[in-house]
Amino acid sequence: MDKKSRNLEDNALNILNQQLTNISAENQYVTFQIDEETYGIDIMLVQEIIRYNEPTKVFNANPIIRGLINFRGQVIPVIDMRRKFNLAEQDYDKFTVIIVFEVQDKTMGIIVDRVSDIMSFSDEEIQMVDKEFAEDIKTEHLKGIAKSDDDMALILDPTRILSFEELEKLAEQKQDELEIAEEVTKD
Repeated sequence: MDKKSRNLEDNALNILNQQLTNISAENQYVTFQIDEETYGIDIMLVQEIIRYNEPTKVFNANPIIRGLINFRGQVIPVIDMRRKFNLAEQDYDKFTVIIVFEVQDKTMGIIVDRVSDIMSFSDEEIQMVDKEFAEDIKTEHLKGIAKSDDDMALILDPTRILSFEELEKLAEQKQDELEIAEEVTKD
């Protein structure tokens, strides 16, 4: 990739991140693509959108955990959403990004194919996922479905991207990594 193209892409990420810091309205979502589908996550949870860089691998980790990255001095897990949704893997390209968000005092990143937009939906445009709906479709990661005109976005429930067991295992692995790092720096 040439320097001019990279600068244009960095400018696009900077504009999106600038928009993130200036938004305070309810029902606004950062929308993104995973495979052919559009998903959204509550904009108030998103800390930053960063260019994809290969995370540090964590051995024996859950396969959906792509690895760890240093985000503002904090080591955070990065979840590969293609793996989470059992989709075919594809090569990461210049549009692949990591969306960093915080939920329940845990910061994590998700790898998505590309960021689409920041969208607003009224309460009437968001259909919450209920038991009836959940019987037909696997919806444990969804909070609702937002629709307006011809657009539709599957709204992720960030508290359910990782199960409680996956979060616990991740915390243990992170602690092990920190202990190993401390021992290395002592020597």
